[in-house]
Amino acid sequence: MNIESIEIEDPIESHRTGAIEVSVTTNTGDKRWCFFLTPEGMAACGDWIGGTKVRFHYGASHMIFVSEISESIIKAALRDIDKQGMLEKCTISY
Repeated sequence: MNIESIEIEDPIESHRTGAIEVSVTTNTGDKRWCFFLTPEGMAACGDWIGGTKVRFHYGASHMIFVSEISESIIKAALRDIDKQGMLEKCTISY
């Protein structure tokens, strides 16, 4: 699977309050989806652990966590994932 195009669905600045959704089209025409989270975004969204002020996230194989974010980082991360043959595992088909 090789990436044909990457479309960032949300403004990059929204990483402060949640996830950045990204659509990927492969060279076979397959449409895939994932989302990126930063530490700041992760702290601002998600489920609460009962009785705490701590949020958590789990079970989303299509979540990609990065320490900082920009359009170039999103594209570089996805291309690296694709190069490793992991694009299908790290995204979902839509």
